[in-house]
Amino acid sequence: GYTPFSFDITDYVEFDQENVITVKVDHQTPSSRWYSGSGIYRSVNLTVMDKVHVDLYGTQVSTPNLKSEAGKDVTMNIATTVANEGAENKDVVLVHTLYEKGKKDVVATETTSAATVEAGKTAKIDAVLKVNNPKLWGIGKANANLYTVTTEVKVGDAVVDAYDTEYGFRYTEYYQNTGFYLNGQPVKLQGVCMHHDQGSLGSEAHYRAIERQVEILQEMGCNSIRVTHNPAADALIEICNEKGVLVIDELFDGWMYSKNGNRNDYAKWFN
Repeated sequence: GYTPFSFDITDYVEFDQENVITVKVDHQTPSSRWYSGSGIYRSVNLTVMDKVHVDLYGTQVSTPNLKSEAGKDVTMNIATTVANEGAENKDVVLVHTLYEKGKKDVVATETTSAATVEAGKTAKIDAVLKVNNPKLWGIGKANANLYTVTTEVKVGDAVVDAYDTEYGFRYTEYYQNTGFYLNGQPVKLQGVCMHHDQGSLGSEAHYRAIERQVEILQEMGCNSIRVTHNPAADALIEICNEKGVLVIDELFDGWMYSKNGNRNDYAKWFN
């Protein structure tokens, strides 16, 4: 119930007719050694796209040389997986544009050479942006500088898909004797281990409830959150990005064996 998943329902949708899509939960208990909630408590989205599009979670943005390049021109690598679900090969061009989040001024842009994506397949297309002295992401809302990479997929002169990726320029280091560093500065992680439930609101990921929770934690002096014991809701990650809070995003709480008799937990489904 925590990790994102998707279904392609193209073949089941009737064009120009009313369609009914039913989403339901099959919650098999006991599944957890804490209150997991039940029902649909994270977002369900219907995504409509062209046959040629950026694949699901299809962009990877990285700045591997940020430590040495900070304060100068920074190399941003963008790897994009483009899917072609049509019956014919398509030549595509990608246009990447970088903005400060929420602003319209272009920080950097790059247009790739044309690449062929075969029918029914995907292709990985690499690009490099040179970004002049980007603001680094740091702890606290005043330092939480974020950027948006907008990726446009063009077939001929037509833009057939657009895909946004949020990014913060920051680099981390660990040293045995002195600990954790963010952007070259030593930082002590002062935080909490936190389940996803919201008290009387249950486990549903209400954006404002999560935002309020993070605000209270920051008032306490927290600069980090370790989620327990499953991937965080997208809303928590987005809020922490915007408010300058570090997140340790735990994957799961079981390995090969069930815990405390919870026979329907992680170990039942994955080895």
